[in-house]
Amino acid sequence: MMKNNILLLLLLICGLFACKDDETFFDVSIPRENIRFKPIPGGAVMYYSLPEFTDIFAVRAEYNDYKGKKMVKIASYAYDSLVLDGFNEARNEVPVRISLLNQSNEASKSVEMTFNTENSGPVAFFENIEVLPYWDGFQVKYDVPGAATGLCNVFFIGMNPMTQELDTLLVETFAIESGKNVKYFPLAQRRESNTVVLKTEDFRGNVAMQKIYEGIASYNVERLDPSEFEWIDPFHLSQENDNNGSMLGWKYLFDGDVKGVRKLKFQESYGQNPPANMYTFIAGPFAVNTVESPKYFILDIKESKQVSSIRMYAMLNLNSMTKPYVFNYFYGNKLPNWVTIYASNDKDDPDSWVEVGNFYQSPTAAVPWIQKAGDIDPNSRVKTMEELEAADPCYLTVNFSEKNPSYRYFKIEFNGVFKDKDSYWKNPTEYVTLHEVEVYGK
Repeated sequence: MMKNNILLLLLLICGLFACKDDETFFDVSIPRENIRFKPIPGGAVMYYSLPEFTDIFAVRAEYNDYKGKKMVKIASYAYDSLVLDGFNEARNEVPVRISLLNQSNEASKSVEMTFNTENSGPVAFFENIEVLPYWDGFQVKYDVPGAATGLCNVFFIGMNPMTQELDTLLVETFAIESGKNVKYFPLAQRRESNTVVLKTEDFRGNVAMQKIYEGIASYNVERLDPSEFEWIDPFHLSQENDNNGSMLGWKYLFDGDVKGVRKLKFQESYGQNPPANMYTFIAGPFAVNTVESPKYFILDIKESKQVSSIRMYAMLNLNSMTKPYVFNYFYGNKLPNWVTIYASNDKDDPDSWVEVGNFYQSPTAAVPWIQKAGDIDPNSRVKTMEELEAADPCYLTVNFSEKNPSYRYFKIEFNGVFKDKDSYWKNPTEYVTLHEVEVYGK
């Protein structure tokens, strides 16, 4: 009798467990017609509509990426789509197994389907690309439609400084951006032409594609000799004063002093309380160009040249920035923040001027180009000739297109200055100063 009772109890317990197993078995599936795929760069988006089943917790998709690595993607029941990525070149009929999960992570029977992909960003990068000549190097123009991902590594064939042999040298790595873009790559090693290597990779570090571009011409440039340059001043704004205590005039724009060497040397040789000789250029009052009162200067380089850029320098922050009264005791707020340049081969023909370059920087920029210029930052003060020789110059650059023809005349408009840079010695009468001008050309 006891033996029969024990047997009955065991059967009852097994029955209870069987009931429990039946209750937790995840017997549900997603109809194929509830799933669709949309190809995207580097993969596809799986859109789905879940059946009305309260225990569905997530959707799982299993497939292999382009390298054959198993990929498992899971999305919450609260969403209606899942991104299936991991591909570079476009592929068709990629197998995928789709199942549902409950809160116990138990899976339903899987549905097998396929999806197509589009070229990823690192591959699409090469679909619409040009590697073209540029000043002292080359440029890369590309157009990536849609969402862009991945990196581009830019190399050129040059002399390895360590081995003194030709090698593939990295220039830059940049993130690929969607839309039309252009990147410029000036090279320190100058050649008549360059071999450029572009290698793209995804954000997992996998190489997507590589292409080699040979014979890319380099438009090598150099600083043009300024000895014959002329600064034409149609509105008579330039302060011309070669008396001791001033030394002002446009000729100082082309004397080769890009930092303020002449002023500091004069101070050191004179001793205490030297005159405020500047050896620099200043124009005004009201030398800033406006719609109501147009103002400009014309730079005549004396012969037509294909110009790549014009640099405009500021005097560095010297130990003793004593200045003649025309500077109103503050130097930096007379430096330009906005410059527009036009070019022509006939300065007397008003219809011949073509805009070739523009520079703009906000007057409130956190680190303006004038940061190391006179009176701006006391921490940048240069006290000795040795310090001055070691210091980097301070300048803005207006770059020109490599497609421009040769020009002789350049009309320069100063459309704005950092006139409020000092809280006390402001520049309400809009004087404009520059310390040196350099022209670079092919």
